[in-house]
Amino acid sequence: MSKSKLLDKFIQIISESENTLEAAGQAFSIIGPSLNISQVVFDMNIPETKQMPTGEARHMTVYSGEMDSDSATEIVWLEESQRTFENGTISAHVYAPIETNWSEEERQLLQSAVRVFLIHMGRYRLVELVQKSSLTQYLTGLPNSGGFIAFATRKMVAGEIKNYNSYYFNLKGFGLINRRFGSEETDNIIRRYARVLLEFCRKDELIGHLGGDNFVALIRKERTGDFLKLLEKTEVYGIRDGEQLPVFISAIAGVYDIDDSLKAPGQIIGRSSIACSVARSLSGEPFLFVTKEMSTKVYREKQIEDRFEDGLLNNEFKVYYQPKVDTKTHTLVGAEALSRWLCKGEYVYPAEFVPVLEKNSYSIGLDIYVMEEVCRTIRHWIDKGIEPVPVSVNFSRSDLAEEQLADQILEITKKYDIDLKYIQIEVTETATQKEKGLISDFLNKLNGMNIASSIDDFGTGYSSLGILRDLPVSTIKIDKSFIDNDTLTKRDEIVLKNIIHMAKELDIEVITEGVEREDQIEFLQKVGCDIVQGFYYDKPLTLDEFEERLKNKVYQ
Repeated sequence: MSKSKLLDKFIQIISESENTLEAAGQAFSIIGPSLNISQVVFDMNIPETKQMPTGEARHMTVYSGEMDSDSATEIVWLEESQRTFENGTISAHVYAPIETNWSEEERQLLQSAVRVFLIHMGRYRLVELVQKSSLTQYLTGLPNSGGFIAFATRKMVAGEIKNYNSYYFNLKGFGLINRRFGSEETDNIIRRYARVLLEFCRKDELIGHLGGDNFVALIRKERTGDFLKLLEKTEVYGIRDGEQLPVFISAIAGVYDIDDSLKAPGQIIGRSSIACSVARSLSGEPFLFVTKEMSTKVYREKQIEDRFEDGLLNNEFKVYYQPKVDTKTHTLVGAEALSRWLCKGEYVYPAEFVPVLEKNSYSIGLDIYVMEEVCRTIRHWIDKGIEPVPVSVNFSRSDLAEEQLADQILEITKKYDIDLKYIQIEVTETATQKEKGLISDFLNKLNGMNIASSIDDFGTGYSSLGILRDLPVSTIKIDKSFIDNDTLTKRDEIVLKNIIHMAKELDIEVITEGVEREDQIEFLQKVGCDIVQGFYYDKPLTLDEFEERLKNKVYQ
């Protein structure tokens, strides 16, 4: 075959393949034997860049010919290099025996073939880089969630995934590092940390970066202790004002010991992230392993989150009314509106769904829904000629950041033309000074609108007596913990009597919740609290049941 035809065949093989590296061996085998080429070696050296934060280096043989045992030592007879777009280099080195003597035509053939190979390698690498970028976190060059899942999927298909533990870890105190070094140098610190992680990582393991200060990893189980030690404390450095300063990075980790219960690759991240979330909420716990109870709890929370909006739209939330009773006259004098969720024919109780909604700031949707249902119902009673009693509606502390909340409440009462004497807004006593400020602002707005307010669980939060002094509340609801003891002592009596006395002196009504026993009634009457709420008189009632109570307000 002529030299020109050899080159045409070489170009055809290289051009038709999507994988230039794989095609190179076949292509060079067309011209290699006739030129007595012993091997062709490809090298790539890419510096650290934004596109390739950790840089990249490759050294590989793309073609190996047959060497005559009598031949002398091989040497590099031809070398070609090209610059890459990020100022790196790719090069090819052609080896042949030292006694090789190519003609000018043969040398030009080989040189042309090598240059064609490098041109196609540049194109191939661009395509490879684009594909890789979709699976790579831009800042660190580590795999992103897509790259992590792709690796995990390959291990599942190969039946090797149970050899690994999955980690989801979050870096502690990165806000402080950012304030100390600035955002640009903090990015450099994260890159340095990523390189330390890569140095630890073996070829059959993977560490990914989800963005920000969140990372994931698949590390072989026998290296669990070593990896957790690395996460516990790692030293890198940061530069400030030209000075290199040590930076110690610690991580909080959730660990999933992968077992037979794994059904889908997404669970590998999901389950370890569950344990990480729990570890973050527990002070002093640098890592936690996933438990079945954790998985069940988080799965249930996810169900509640996903179903909540549809539940509101489909009126699955039902309002129940628990009576408030004057123990001297045994007369119904008020009620608290409580929500129950009938989800797909099964009741979900507030103790389960309210904390989930509050954590995700969904509770305001439910509280406004209940407020509207209560006002609609009061309007219905009035129109039927049934005299209502004041109904208190609960609003979560997480709602209070909404500046227009008090205005929304007032608008709902106007919408149904409800006399404000029938509505009371109830909030739970706060545990923090910050939340106390939110409650104070909210209650002052309500007071300016002539809407009555109540503090629930009084005596359990921040500076309870300060509430009596500082907040414009109409009612306090004594927490049931004050009367829960099997035997109520003189000390219980003195504490409660003085709270009630101070409240009444400030013209604040007092109610005690959780009343279930007759001795509690007698005790409360003795200390001056006559209004109670609890199972002693009534459980929370359905709308129809409570309406019957309204028609005859006296308990026999």
